[in-house]
Amino acid sequence: MKKLLQYVFFLVTISFTNLLLAQNKTPKDESVKTFSGHSKWVKAVSYSPDGKYIISGSWDNTLKLWDVGSGNCIKTFRGHTKWVNAVSYSPDGKYIISGSDDETLKLWDVGSGNCIKTFSGHTSVVLAASYSPDGKYFISGSWDITLKLWDVSSGNCIKTFSGHTSVVLAASYSPDGKYFISGS
Repeated sequence: MKKLLQYVFFLVTISFTNLLLAQNKTPKDESVKTFSGHSKWVKAVSYSPDGKYIISGSWDNTLKLWDVGSGNCIKTFRGHTKWVNAVSYSPDGKYIISGSDDETLKLWDVGSGNCIKTFSGHTSVVLAASYSPDGKYFISGSWDITLKLWDVSSGNCIKTFSGHTSVVLAASYSPDGKYFISGS
């Protein structure tokens, strides 16, 4: 138990147009690094699986790829026509899924920065997205009060889950991929 407390973890927090990198246990309450570059609110962030990069989604309709070490923006991803509310890395770190107020999800190639697939099917704002641990599927939650399960390779919605009585704000897979959870 004592060894676990000795590890230092990093947290990314969202502010108006910046991301702040902070340690969860520092001698002072201070950020370690500030990432500046979005022109409007940053709504979503996600670490790459190797922890070297951060992807952010903003209400400026873009995603930005950040180098954690330098704090520099490496790449800007453009293609959504409205606010970006959700981002999630694929388990291998090669792809990113994003969800937007434009009612779509987009699959991005991290290396090129290109959108390689657009997923349509929600009838309102997409607020949540999460990859399955094997990278073959992802789930999305929306203002349309549904949760959808998608096949990454075909681009098809496999199943739509109803049952929420309000907007689906959050969604996440279990580590073993057998379950997912959503919140409204």
